[in-house]
Amino acid sequence: MDLKKIVLIALSIIAMMMLFVSCEGKEEVKSSENGVQYELNLGDVLSEMHPHSQAYYWFADRVAELTDGAVKVNVFVNSALGNQADLIEGLGLGTVEIAKSMTTGLSVYVPEIQIFDLPYMFSDPEHFLEVIDGEIGEYFLTDALASQDMIGIAYFYGGARSIYTSEKVTKLADLEGKKIRVPPSKIFQSLADSFGASGTPVPVGEIYTALQTGVVDGAENAPIFYYQQKHNEAAPYLAMTEHIITPDIVVMSKSYLESMPKEYQNAILQAAHEMSIYERELWFEQEKKAIVDLKLSGVEIVEVDKSEFKEAAKKVWEQYEDVVDKNKIDAIQKLANN
Repeated sequence: MDLKKIVLIALSIIAMMMLFVSCEGKEEVKSSENGVQYELNLGDVLSEMHPHSQAYYWFADRVAELTDGAVKVNVFVNSALGNQADLIEGLGLGTVEIAKSMTTGLSVYVPEIQIFDLPYMFSDPEHFLEVIDGEIGEYFLTDALASQDMIGIAYFYGGARSIYTSEKVTKLADLEGKKIRVPPSKIFQSLADSFGASGTPVPVGEIYTALQTGVVDGAENAPIFYYQQKHNEAAPYLAMTEHIITPDIVVMSKSYLESMPKEYQNAILQAAHEMSIYERELWFEQEKKAIVDLKLSGVEIVEVDKSEFKEAAKKVWEQYEDVVDKNKIDAIQKLANN
């Protein structure tokens, strides 16, 4: 090989090495400038003003703090990434890393989780919190959801759900034949049936119009949601049935979480636990204000005799005892009596 060829080969090798070093250097600069190693999308359907949404922003800041900016959580509310079903499906598809769902939405994957949707399962908020913070709550977050490659990282308090209508409801008989919006869930439809009403699924974003146009005669949810969605404008009567206290669960893909370095897993779980405490503080504070604001807006709040609603709702328990495990029902009720 002549000297000219040797020089050309040497120059080519040097050029390639310089290009490699240059590219590697750019990547290092990019990494050091950004600092983000994991970027997670979190989605929900509620408005930015809802206490759940406010808790997400707090969580995102806390995760960044605990990981020195290595893990970034992008928060998308107002159904920006889809409805609850879309979000839970997205965990498996990789389109979203963190999602929140009512337990009834998760029942498609884990039917026994509907124990939280049974009407009048909890005697009061204190009983509810004792259950979700204890062994039963932990079982559903970890063991039950793990069968579907999911892990619950936090419970959210969602308040006690009551019925609001365009015409005044003072007793159970007043619901006879009424179309009441419910989530797309058989157990909620069974509940409406037990009250003599017709459970009508309507997407969250369409409830206001459905109330306004008479597609439904009423809906059921917690006072905060009722007020923030302005449903009181179309349905100014709130019957305090308080028929369900059910948790919402913030969920991740179990395999995705476990693919992260242990220190980041721990940071996310710690931030999530702290978020759940923060969310409760927000909730109870805003719930009191929502009740006051509803009264000021002209809503008539009706205190009903819950005993007849509880008696009617026993039919739902009978339908779902085998699905949710009667032993767990008994365990929850035992805590209420302690």
